[in-house]
Amino acid sequence: MIRTWFVPSVVGVGSVAGGMNVAGLVRSKRSGVPSVVGFDGVEYLVGEHVEEYATPIERMDMARFTEGPELRALLYAALFQALDGGARHVALAIGLPVEALEDDAVAAATEAGMRGWLVGAHRFTVDGKQARMEVVNIRAKIAQPICTWFDWALDEAGQWSKGREALKSSVLVIDQGFNTLDLAVLEGGKISSRYKGGRDLGMGTASRYLLAAIEKQYKVDSLGLHEADALIRSVLASGKARIYVAGALTDVTPLVRQALNTTAADVVNFCKSRVGKAGQFKILLTGGGALALAERLTAQYPHAEVVNEPVMANARGLAKLAQRSKFLVDDERRVGLRLLGLDPGFGAVKVAEVVK
Repeated sequence: MIRTWFVPSVVGVGSVAGGMNVAGLVRSKRSGVPSVVGFDGVEYLVGEHVEEYATPIERMDMARFTEGPELRALLYAALFQALDGGARHVALAIGLPVEALEDDAVAAATEAGMRGWLVGAHRFTVDGKQARMEVVNIRAKIAQPICTWFDWALDEAGQWSKGREALKSSVLVIDQGFNTLDLAVLEGGKISSRYKGGRDLGMGTASRYLLAAIEKQYKVDSLGLHEADALIRSVLASGKARIYVAGALTDVTPLVRQALNTTAADVVNFCKSRVGKAGQFKILLTGGGALALAERLTAQYPHAEVVNEPVMANARGLAKLAQRSKFLVDDERRVGLRLLGLDPGFGAVKVAEVVK
């Protein structure tokens, strides 16, 4: 069995204390409040509903993996769930965007930078509860789309499960997350440098198209990327999205659909520029964009398939990879050690663990 945990990658500086309702007139039915994560004498709001209490810090640069407190706060919130607040020793298999790993020197520097702040003892609080953990090792030079291939191909013991013929075949993974679109091809079980590539063309692009359209049509410029993403997810879930314009609830569903169509065209054009018609490949669609754009992508690539649990597939694949002998630690050190897969995406931080 694989257990998973999910924290939206939204961080802000503020407080959940206070706030007033007009007595007798307003009844609030909030589905929750952000987590408050504290470390080094500071606190951050993390996860759902941050935008209701603070302006989100929307950091999308690759340097977030090696510096800055935002990812640290998100990681603490996610691992707190996985570790149930207790003291734990953990080792992490971490997936990163292709863009961060395309150059060998940059990849090595990125992993070293992450190792510098991750490996070691950590003390922090989540919603006032004390927590501590020790990270004994990490492996981070793992491209995110390859993680989906691991989830597709490995069993929960980290062993190949698809048969010899599938190992020899050519597989294309199209991974669209919040900020990045990554392509990777595996031929005979090896990563092909000929086809791999990444662009900042994730679902955040659709959010930016949507924000520009809303500002142009309605003069509303107060929404952020993650609020726009919530409108997109609302259309995907229920077929409708509405915002307040001049105090009136206004349907922006047509603008959302326009943003999705424009993003889909960008994604298809990028894929075609790298892999053409891709008729020689088995194609796996993964990431949140796989759900949002599946209809449009399968129109271009009819033989493509959306993988099981595409939002969590990378984390699941990393958790399976972590089970392989000596991948994270020597086998004699595995007793009592939690081996976790970590996908620190721009849209959400996702953690997975194989439970035996």
